[in-house]
Amino acid sequence: MAGGNPTDQSRLREALLVLRCQAGDDGAFSDLFDRFSHRSLRYLEGLLGSDAAADAQQEVWLTVYRGISRLTNPGAFRTWLYQITRHRAIDVLRKEKRESELLAAVMNEDPVSWKEPANSLEEPANSLLESWDRRSLEAGLAQLSTPHREVLLLRFWEEMSYGDIALISGCSVGTVRSRLHHAKRRLRDALVRSRAEENRGGAETRSEGGEE
Repeated sequence: MAGGNPTDQSRLREALLVLRCQAGDDGAFSDLFDRFSHRSLRYLEGLLGSDAAADAQQEVWLTVYRGISRLTNPGAFRTWLYQITRHRAIDVLRKEKRESELLAAVMNEDPVSWKEPANSLEEPANSLLESWDRRSLEAGLAQLSTPHREVLLLRFWEEMSYGDIALISGCSVGTVRSRLHHAKRRLRDALVRSRAEENRGGAETRSEGGEE
């Protein structure tokens, strides 16, 4: 059959690249790095900030290079990569005594408080993000807690399933859905506040400019 699902074709190519890596093909590893390094860096920046992300990125890909021969399911490379990336981010947070930003929030969440209302409809993927420019989104994300930034990055930017996000973050699918529900609401509130402040600042500037 001609054509085929582009996502399925991409996943197949990734699995084939992993198999070639496991056979000792360094060129295939370079291809994987080219495909995913910018994604893992963006994820690290969301968890750690730009300054710490670059160093963590090097450690992540060194771990990937050393461990890819032991990956038993080539089709699971993407999830495996993000698990490694997240573990490295946690190591950095712990060393900087900032583990509470991620670890405490994840491990001590009250499942009841995170429960999504039964009548809540899931917002279509990316509908929240499409009406905002990249700069505004990055500023809005910076105002969220680390767990909320994480789930938004994985769901919207990396287009991961709830199941994959659960595997990466070590929590249930229900917790992922609930966390995403709250994260989207808080991001929307942050973006609206930011736009209101910009509009108010612009109005004040115009008013001052009109004074004699």
